[in-house]
Amino acid sequence: MPRRKGLKPPVLSSHDVFITGLDPRHDGLRIAHLSDVHVGLTPRDHVRAAVELANDASADVTVLTGDYVCWSRQEIPLMEEQLGGLTAARVIVTLGNHDYFTSAKRIGEAMIRNGYDLLKNASTTVDVGGAPLHVVGIDDPVTRHHDIDAAYRGVPATATTVVLCHCPEQADNLAERGADLILSGHMHGGQIYLRGITDRIIKRMGRRYRSGFYDVAGDRRPVERAPDRGSRLYVTSGVGFSGVRVRSGDGTTAEVALFTLRRAADAAAAA
Repeated sequence: MPRRKGLKPPVLSSHDVFITGLDPRHDGLRIAHLSDVHVGLTPRDHVRAAVELANDASADVTVLTGDYVCWSRQEIPLMEEQLGGLTAARVIVTLGNHDYFTSAKRIGEAMIRNGYDLLKNASTTVDVGGAPLHVVGIDDPVTRHHDIDAAYRGVPATATTVVLCHCPEQADNLAERGADLILSGHMHGGQIYLRGITDRIIKRMGRRYRSGFYDVAGDRRPVERAPDRGSRLYVTSGVGFSGVRVRSGDGTTAEVALFTLRRAADAAAAA
């Protein structure tokens, strides 16, 4: 299918994430992240380009953090087909507010049929070289389905954890639990970003996180963790469109984000 004129395809944005105490067997582990696909409004070729980017990145794990459709249940079979075929050894997904507005049950079932692991206030482990990486999935906070206590049940306080949560506004609570890397979406980077104007609108909405990396430190971090082991939040601008097929301005480019985990001791050598 030819690409629609005027729509820029998603890009791959690559980032190293340095983590204190990272198991040496996790050094170099790659995580691809997609979010806010909004099948229905977002053209199929745009979605499939994002899937191809994730597959071409040869990630060890691919994660998706919600808003796979817009509003209609008719979009669900389209979503199942368009988001099918992710080839990482593990594909782990959580849900967003539009998924609940539409049908969380049917969307979850579609993800499972695609062979993906659905986390709703639960965790799973990814075995890399015999070392478990803990992935924690928070159910959608916007529609008040999140339960952080339940999601963290059984996760060791000292474990390296990657947390998936559609809305980034839970970042402080997740930092208090000792999350190493928090991956969120929801904001589209503002989608149409006008310096000053968009920032004021986001602030009036009670939002603090728009796009990119943030350092987050919860007030009550577990005492078992090193004092310098903070949390990093990444808010992806996402893949698709909401409302209109337009993305414009700093931090709004449609993307698949790729994270490579690194031991923090190696940060100085990489500088």
